[in-house]
Amino acid sequence: MSLITQIGEHGEVLPPCQAACPAGVRARDYIALIAQGYFLDAITLIREHMPFPSACGRICQHPCETECNRRFLDDAVNIMHLKRFASDYEFQVKPPLPKPLPKTRTEKAAIIGAGPCGLTAAQDLVKLGYPVTIFEALPYAGGTLRIALPGYRLPRELLDWDIQNILALGIELHTSTALGKNVSLSELKEDNYKSIFFATGSDRSHKITNIEARLIGEGDLISGTVLTVHAVGAGHKAATIIDHYLTGKSLPTSQPPLITRLEISEIEKRVKEKQVNLYPRSPMPVWEGKKTSLGFLEMDLGYDEETALKEANRCLSCGAAEIIKDKCPTCLTCLRLCPYQAPRLTSASLVEIQSHLCRSCGLCVGECPANAIAFTMPGLKDINWRIERALIPILRTEPKILSFYCSYRLCSVATYTQLLKTKPDNLAMIIVPCVSKINITNFLKAFELGADTVLVTACLESDCPYQHTMFWLQRRIESAKNILKQLGLGNKQLLMYNLAGNEMIEFDKIKQLVNKERELQSVKEETE
Repeated sequence: MSLITQIGEHGEVLPPCQAACPAGVRARDYIALIAQGYFLDAITLIREHMPFPSACGRICQHPCETECNRRFLDDAVNIMHLKRFASDYEFQVKPPLPKPLPKTRTEKAAIIGAGPCGLTAAQDLVKLGYPVTIFEALPYAGGTLRIALPGYRLPRELLDWDIQNILALGIELHTSTALGKNVSLSELKEDNYKSIFFATGSDRSHKITNIEARLIGEGDLISGTVLTVHAVGAGHKAATIIDHYLTGKSLPTSQPPLITRLEISEIEKRVKEKQVNLYPRSPMPVWEGKKTSLGFLEMDLGYDEETALKEANRCLSCGAAEIIKDKCPTCLTCLRLCPYQAPRLTSASLVEIQSHLCRSCGLCVGECPANAIAFTMPGLKDINWRIERALIPILRTEPKILSFYCSYRLCSVATYTQLLKTKPDNLAMIIVPCVSKINITNFLKAFELGADTVLVTACLESDCPYQHTMFWLQRRIESAKNILKQLGLGNKQLLMYNLAGNEMIEFDKIKQLVNKERELQSVKEETE
């Protein structure tokens, strides 16, 4: 029997990993992006709640893993090291730094201290439109992350990269500026700062000061450098308090989240139905050398892409669909088609999804006539945007082919870097956790944006981790074909092939199948 934890009235539904994180990092969601090969999107999502992924991917106490439902089967997903993989990947690629955000508020905010807590609060406030200035007594930012951690635990170039990403949002930083020595509270008041947040480190007092009122906040690394995630969480809280004070709003009453927890019997059921990848937890590779003339090297080497993909695919994607209540007509379509009995009708005659039973298969999302069910995970609700991005590089090729690939089996035979190197120039690839998550609008969007052929490269039906996937997917394909005919686009190819994992990367074979289908279609058109 499955179990869902509920404490009276509850707020949003959360996977246990996110609920356990003091900083609120969306672990399930960024892991889903890694599993689909969207590594830069993953690090962007991580930075929303954890501005120091390089540090958190190395020294965090990872309470998220302690609560991971996967631990009941074998071992928890290696969440911390997947965060490090995304961080290291971004550092290697070096995408452009974010652009400064517009200042939509006039109230200036001052922050004393450029450690994890202060920088986090600054990031949140500048995203809310406030002009933010940080005053740091030391010649550099980073606080105890820079002072207390040796370079072989946290390479300085990675810490600097994280700080650059924060400051690039439009935050002003004054280093070597100590409060009481180089600048005073009266001077800050004269400079029209409406809020002052003290985030000066683990050995000093910490508070939020408004010129008109004083609010007690939380400080930086209160128990040492291993609690960076708590300092970041305190920074988020401080920014929230400051914003509500400056806007005259009262702080909302927080409701405990509804946490999706699975019993071992539920997980074993999923294993029996082949929905769970049985990869063992991937250990962190370690450098076993000795001290060199260049000093000490970082001991943990980090995941390579192949290891990260396999580890990410161990995630159970706990509770990833939700009802959009103001759209739901209570037609009960989802109740009739869900193979896992996840949707239910409440005593108030409303439909809700029992997150502990939801397996994130996507059938209800694709079949809901009111579009009243959505995935809470990124990479699933924005497939059309990914289609547009994937088609841009092949727009000058002929014929333009867009193929949806199932990541569930694909990760066992190739990395996405390998696929991008070996795929034909006229082929664009969209990786999804399961092709059951593709809906009619996705097919039509691909043709609208210029695709000549759209393929669904699905795993063998016997390998599919979900029930009834191929039946419903084929129905959507036929519906999309009928719409194309009505629009006078019946010559467009919309095809599905069920292939074993190793066949998915045999591009010559796939090309032959497409050409054969095109020839058959031409013959059919000539005879009609």
